[in-house]
Amino acid sequence: MAWATLTVDGNMDFHDGVPGLRDLQRAVDGYVEPVAFRLAGCPATMWLNEEGKLVAEPERNWKAEAICPLAGSWIAGNVAFTGGVGPKGQTLALNDAQVAELQHIDQDVCVILLDKGAPSGVVVG
Repeated sequence: MAWATLTVDGNMDFHDGVPGLRDLQRAVDGYVEPVAFRLAGCPATMWLNEEGKLVAEPERNWKAEAICPLAGSWIAGNVAFTGGVGPKGQTLALNDAQVAELQHIDQDVCVILLDKGAPSGVVVG
């Protein structure tokens, strides 16, 4: 059982177990908002800071956008990844295929900021 965190500077870390609410809040630096998506063909959840775009200078998480693109929007701040949702609404751990997919993305996807002060960048796979 595992879950993962991804910071705005592109660092991904894997953690044992299933995170609790406080773990997720620490990972994203605030109140969490779940975004359901598919990872390695299975349901997954990306947790982001629901107020991440409201901080004075929000930082865009380019690598998170490569993993889970949000239609018409962008992702601000650090994120966490877990598996889908269980039958009783509980947070599930990432399965082995999802961990492998995130590890693959972590190794093979680079983010290049074209201008540190501008909200533009390139994701290279």
